Amino acid sequence: MTIIDSKQFEEICERIWRDRATVLKGSGQLSGDATLMRAVFWRLCKAGIKAKGCVHTDGATSPLLAYRLVVARMVNRSGRPAFDCAPVLNELLERYQNEVGHDR
Repeated sequence: MTIIDSKQFEEICERIWRDRATVLKGSGQLSGDATLMRAVFWRLCKAGIKAKGCVHTDGATSPLLAYRLVVARMVNRSGRPAFDCAPVLNELLERYQNEVGHDR
């Protein structure tokens, strides 16, 4: 099983932030927040971190929450030593909200 540490996770999120203009161009119908979270999901997959199951957006759960839950599960299963990814994800989303001028 591929593992990830908190530093690697922070670097993935920082690269997404730096690439946000490109990442956000491919948002389709997703909000900017959900698009950034989807990017975290896909970059974890590219790094070899396996997702157990898929991201389901059935209408009952927002795409942002669905991606965030799957990312948290991936990190919980593959993070060594164990770490909480929520603060890093919160910072990524907060930076985006501050940039676009929305309050959360």
